[in-house]
Amino acid sequence: MYDPRLPEEKLQCLDAEVTLDGTTTAVFFEERLRAASQGTQFVFAGEHQPVRGLCERLTTAAGEYVELSKEIADAFSKHHRGRQMAAGVIIVALATVETGGRMLPLVFILKLDHKPAMTYSLAQDEEGDTTAQIQRIVNALVEDKAAVQRSALIDISDQYAWDVLASERNEGAAPELRHFFRAFLSVVPREDASVLTRKAVTAVSAWAKEVARTELPPDESWRRYQERAAQYMKDHAEFDTDDFIKAVVRDEDRERKTRASASLRERLRDQGIAGQEFPTKPASLPNKLKRTQLVTEEGVRIIYEGDQGAGRIEVQDDPEHGNQAKRIVIRTSRITEKDGG
Repeated sequence: MYDPRLPEEKLQCLDAEVTLDGTTTAVFFEERLRAASQGTQFVFAGEHQPVRGLCERLTTAAGEYVELSKEIADAFSKHHRGRQMAAGVIIVALATVETGGRMLPLVFILKLDHKPAMTYSLAQDEEGDTTAQIQRIVNALVEDKAAVQRSALIDISDQYAWDVLASERNEGAAPELRHFFRAFLSVVPREDASVLTRKAVTAVSAWAKEVARTELPPDESWRRYQERAAQYMKDHAEFDTDDFIKAVVRDEDRERKTRASASLRERLRDQGIAGQEFPTKPASLPNKLKRTQLVTEEGVRIIYEGDQGAGRIEVQDDPEHGNQAKRIVIRTSRITEKDGG
């Protein structure tokens, strides 16, 4: 248990087995484990990696589990010192995942904040009247994902390209807190945010070019998908896989949209992007990814960035002037004339 009001020597550790009471509690922790698997990817770096050594021993020395867990929790709490952190509970657990025909052990670290809660009970007095008694519980743990301050999933093998998947509740609001896991676990991002921004848009572009024409909505093209991917990076400070896919894949046909969304998610997963959390860096996108150029038969060039609709540009069919005729509508508040140089 962690309480920033206590001196370091009075941090409390429970060296006892914890039993999950009821199926809902078990489901809550299973969901937290799945959520942790969507964290930012890190790799161990530097010569001094004490927590990695503890985690490695934790997966192999069953008899030392309690003592090693306490050492990891102690290291976690020490990095909280000097920071404005809420009181709560640090949970160190072992999880296993089946991969390549074998069970791979992972270390799961979770920091849950205390959330004040209230409980009530009904009682009857001597006259038979029912009264309610309400009691406030200060050091309560609630089954709410908002109570999760930090989480980390650690792989000490070479199975994955990443060593640590870490997430921070206030990551978007307080970017400086990202440094916590780097210091605590001696890790660095596997890829920086600029690289991930470019990879995400490039992955969409490559994926869209492979989609069969029959799987595309009418008047849709690979370029529209890329435009929306680039626009997402401009409109959002943080990357979220689900939101990104929703922004990129648009289709009134639900079944076709579901297939396309699943296919794009798989491509993002293959590229190591799905599940990542990182600040978007739209300025890092090269012009070929963020700009679209339309050239008419008459030599008119229209260059815009991001989603075609967001740029207030519409390309419409113009059957009055022929089957292949198009009408381009541009809405703007100002036009600036320039020479042709």
